[in-house]
Amino acid sequence: MASGRTRTIALRSAPAPFSARSPAYWLTIVAGAVVTNIVSLSVHVGMLQGLGVPFPDRSGVSPAAALLNAALAVLALLTSYDLARVRLAGRPFWQRALIVAALFAGLKELLRGSLMDAVVTTGWTFSAAQMLSSTVYSVVLGAVVVGVTPRLQRLWLRAIAAIVITALMMFAVRPLADALFAPLLASLAHLKHADVYPFPYGWHVLSWAYLTYFEPVIASIIIAALVWPALAGSALRRSLKTAALIVLIKGALLPTFVFSLWNRAGVGAGMLSESQFLFEAILLGLLAAGTWALAQHRRGSPSGPLP
Repeated sequence: MASGRTRTIALRSAPAPFSARSPAYWLTIVAGAVVTNIVSLSVHVGMLQGLGVPFPDRSGVSPAAALLNAALAVLALLTSYDLARVRLAGRPFWQRALIVAALFAGLKELLRGSLMDAVVTTGWTFSAAQMLSSTVYSVVLGAVVVGVTPRLQRLWLRAIAAIVITALMMFAVRPLADALFAPLLASLAHLKHADVYPFPYGWHVLSWAYLTYFEPVIASIIIAALVWPALAGSALRRSLKTAALIVLIKGALLPTFVFSLWNRAGVGAGMLSESQFLFEAILLGLLAAGTWALAQHRRGSPSGPLP
């Protein structure tokens, strides 16, 4: 966590307005986003379709393990917002809450998941309706994170808060949100049907997969931009710290080493299956953070030169 002195320095060296940034800066951001998209998603696509690694089976995962993984994501989200307060200072509460909610939903691929379900099934209306409950979940979580983070400056307090928040979100907010939209989903149930495009997917589905993957890519780059001024060390160290936060928020670390214990095909098969998302998330975090670091170097920022 950055010290008060570090944050003061960061505030004094606030970045230039976006309108004042050079074409080279924007070209770096766009090119980096494209490279991040293709490289990170291709790990998952290559392992799933090219190497035949099966999609993870999480049907038997212990609720305690799922709670722990979700709590790690909330802990990383609390830490990310604490670092991002340098960049978000002065914005009203509702804006900060919506920003946190949008970034969380983006990393969790909320919109992408709905769109890909619609592409595979062609059930666009039902897929859109399914997204409403998770949207409410993300907004409530964003508001809670923004509200409590300033009071959680010690790591042990933040860890306890993450567990409590996660339990409340999973066992109170989620059921209530699901119940809220249950009548709507029931009324649209006739629009739900089986997959039209079966696995393995052709380019019609894969093109949508890569296009929609810009959701977590953009969210990751924005997170890097928000936490960057409050992180200490060289650009490499900042990139590694940012990537770690992204991997944890996505919930991609624990499944490989813990969820695989409940895989019906065995621990080894479970670790291999889960690892496709771990490798994808690691590359997503590293490349997104590297894109931001390189963009700062292009801009000549004193807060983000390459080592």
